[in-house]
Amino acid sequence: MYKKIAGLVLAAALLCESLAAQYSTKIDVLKGEQWWGVFVGGEQAMPLSEPFPQTDLSTWVKSNVAPLLISSRGRYIWSKSPFKIEYTGTEFRIESPIEEVEAVTGGKTLREAYLVCCHKNFPPAENAPTPAAEFFTAPVYDMSAEIPFSATADDIRQYAQNILAAGYPAGTLVVPGGWQSTIGSFTPNIEMYGDFAALVRELHDKGFRLMLTVTPFVSGDGPIYRAFRNSGAFVKLSDGRTAMAEWIGGYSAFYDITRETVYEMLRRQLGVLHDSLGVDGFLFDCDGALPYARFANAGAAEFLKKWSELGNDFHSSQYTISRGDGFAPYIHDLQTKRPLEWGLLQEMVSNILTANLLGYPYSTVSADPALTSDSVARDPKVLLRYVQLSSVLPVAALDIAPWRITDPAVAAQCKAAFTARERIGEYYRQLIQESARTAEPIVRHMEYEFPRNGFTDCNDQFMIGSKYLVAPLLGESDSRTVRFPRGVWISRKGERFKGPLVTTVTVADGEIPIFESSK
Repeated sequence: MYKKIAGLVLAAALLCESLAAQYSTKIDVLKGEQWWGVFVGGEQAMPLSEPFPQTDLSTWVKSNVAPLLISSRGRYIWSKSPFKIEYTGTEFRIESPIEEVEAVTGGKTLREAYLVCCHKNFPPAENAPTPAAEFFTAPVYDMSAEIPFSATADDIRQYAQNILAAGYPAGTLVVPGGWQSTIGSFTPNIEMYGDFAALVRELHDKGFRLMLTVTPFVSGDGPIYRAFRNSGAFVKLSDGRTAMAEWIGGYSAFYDITRETVYEMLRRQLGVLHDSLGVDGFLFDCDGALPYARFANAGAAEFLKKWSELGNDFHSSQYTISRGDGFAPYIHDLQTKRPLEWGLLQEMVSNILTANLLGYPYSTVSADPALTSDSVARDPKVLLRYVQLSSVLPVAALDIAPWRITDPAVAAQCKAAFTARERIGEYYRQLIQESARTAEPIVRHMEYEFPRNGFTDCNDQFMIGSKYLVAPLLGESDSRTVRFPRGVWISRKGERFKGPLVTTVTVADGEIPIFESSK
């Protein structure tokens, strides 16, 4: 009898396993074919060259991932549902619970594969939302490296004043967590701010916009947790206990936003901050909750999907990690877990190129804000290159307080980089509107814009639209090799370079190597 029961249990387990991976596919890599895909933010070097073990995209929460791959030979792989994928170096092995995932031929080039995939599977919607134009025309200042938590009204006022005094333009201020009356509420702390709406108006009058950092955390010893602990509002472990993350100051639970009532409650509270208090938008940060996301009522993938949807009501939404169905309509900070160092700069360029090929066009890349402060004093030159590179990305984010740059020459060149952004900032604004209609990437890989010209391995320069070629300085030298494609390219000083051409370019006084197409 026991053997019979054990046999039935085993059979049922095997049946469940077979149903969970009902469709299996092997896709060979063609000779000379290069692939970009799956990992949006630096988990794998792109184009893919190193094998990686089976990865389940439905439970992956370390970084942004997408069930999408794009090939230099015009093929693409896409599924509407997360799948399991392994790369051997010569083939992809994919398991899907809902469909047989295949490589589809969309054309002969990287661009053709990308556009056919986009328009067939996640086409731009008419009047689709786009991020606020100010994201692209003015800097975004993240206060968290300077003030990690609980910035007071006076802290925010002083930060804004210091930016202007340092000669930088007004932009968007990102206020770190700790602004709430209690962690888990979405009501500003009246003792810290008094009339919060008046503070927002004061900043607006100075030309600044305000974003608040929001998280799914709820203080484990606070009034909200005590009131709702038995309501099903929080993520629970498999044994029924509430999931808790430990911090220096205590423990936090997490809202289970896969439950519709919880999701709608948070959505309404964000709406009050935006509509009644004038807050321009929000930085959505759920990184600390990700180790527990698999315990959410509807699982990790749905937790990230619902978290991502919270930002859809606001033109000023920024995410550190999210999950969507194709073209993401908000800003992504592809934040690395690295400090400011030379290797970070090359990774930033590669990550921004990959993000634009995988449906994350409105992106920026930054160092870990908790690790940047020491780097400012340790190596002024790497700081300069970091600021220069940040200034030419779609969102010019500055997570270092400008007045902390004490080297006079470096300080002047950093300020010049942001001042010089005005021209490309306006072009970025135009590209955003075009991209919303066409789904074209904003920052483009050289292989995307100039296919089959030997650019598949070119990860240290890029195109902004079809107009500007950017060759950022990623080392200490003021000289670098630039690979010019066909056409005539004009530097900011009026120098003309006729491509195809590979040559060394030298700049001075903090100039960024940017070349405009003569077309």
